[in-house]
Amino acid sequence: MSTAISLATPGLGNRIKTYITLMSKFDTVKTCRESDTLLFQNLEKANSDDVNSFPNFDGWRLEVSSNEESYIEKYKTIDFLYEKTPSYFIDKYLNVFSKLQINPEITSAVETFSQSWEDTIGLHVRSWYCQRNSWHDLSLFEEQINSLQKDSKIFLCTDNINVSEYFSSKYGDRIIKYPQTLYNNIAKAESGYNYDTVDNVNAFIDMLLLSKCSTIIGTFASSFTECAWWFSGCKSNVIIPSPPNVPQEFLNDVFLLK
Repeated sequence: MSTAISLATPGLGNRIKTYITLMSKFDTVKTCRESDTLLFQNLEKANSDDVNSFPNFDGWRLEVSSNEESYIEKYKTIDFLYEKTPSYFIDKYLNVFSKLQINPEITSAVETFSQSWEDTIGLHVRSWYCQRNSWHDLSLFEEQINSLQKDSKIFLCTDNINVSEYFSSKYGDRIIKYPQTLYNNIAKAESGYNYDTVDNVNAFIDMLLLSKCSTIIGTFASSFTECAWWFSGCKSNVIIPSPPNVPQEFLNDVFLLK
């Protein structure tokens, strides 16, 4: 039995992508995040002996090995490609996603909350608490919402209470939100920094609810939106408003051209 340790501590989406990559290659995956063992029943908490005994990994990509690059025409990687993801990788990683043993209490909460949804629009707005906040522009999301069916309900998940209140005031009773405490503070709003179990469970519930939406308006370069698409079975129609001011250097780092 092969074992790997995930040391990934960034946001929830990045951690999940690391787990998926490792689960595609190892029999057992252990994590350094206690809260994640409550999200997934087949994740074990790593102790110091584990970290010293087994290979350690950190990262944020879904791995594309060198002998798999031939399945992609333009890139060396598949992150944030959505419907442009080659079918080879969709088949490969959907199979791995299906192996995640989600806590049944979480699954039950998601199914109960979304049971009456029909053609619901999912809206994921990450405001960023780093230099990327210069890309944050609510009007980009509004343009996409306003281009869709006017009476559709909108499930909103965000990392910022101010953003939540803004869209609630803008779209009124069209907005659906899973009840939880939101923040405007990097130590609480960013799941990479927030180790609180309840907040991490709520973030994961948001991600799974987003995956229940027929259309997702997501945040550019956010693994949270991306994982929601994977949890949808790659069936949700994803719209990513592209900020006009993203540096070319960042694009080159994320979308690795051949």
